[in-house]
Amino acid sequence: MNRQNSKQQTRSESEYNENVDRLLTELRSQSSELERLHAIYDELETKNGLLHNEVLRLKRAQRTNVQDLARVAAVLLQISRAKGIALDPVTLDLLRRRGWLPSKTRSGTRP
Repeated sequence: MNRQNSKQQTRSESEYNENVDRLLTELRSQSSELERLHAIYDELETKNGLLHNEVLRLKRAQRTNVQDLARVAAVLLQISRAKGIALDPVTLDLLRRRGWLPSKTRSGTRP
């Protein structure tokens, strides 16, 4: 009976050790995967910051471009009115769409 208990205990210890080895291997694998994912996360976080800064830069540039175009449109309208030269329909439509020209001109006046 003692031998049987001893064999059973040895088998249980062996199964236990195999299970521990398997779990350690799985843990190492998960640890490696976690490190890999962390590196990817850091890289993506850096790229995200760069993209965010680029979006801010583009928004500032777009805002400046719109302001510049509004100034050019204002000067164009001043020159057109001062010289009495009517603007072409496409230009007038563009200025109206942008809100840089009243939607309807008063009767008898030129844009």
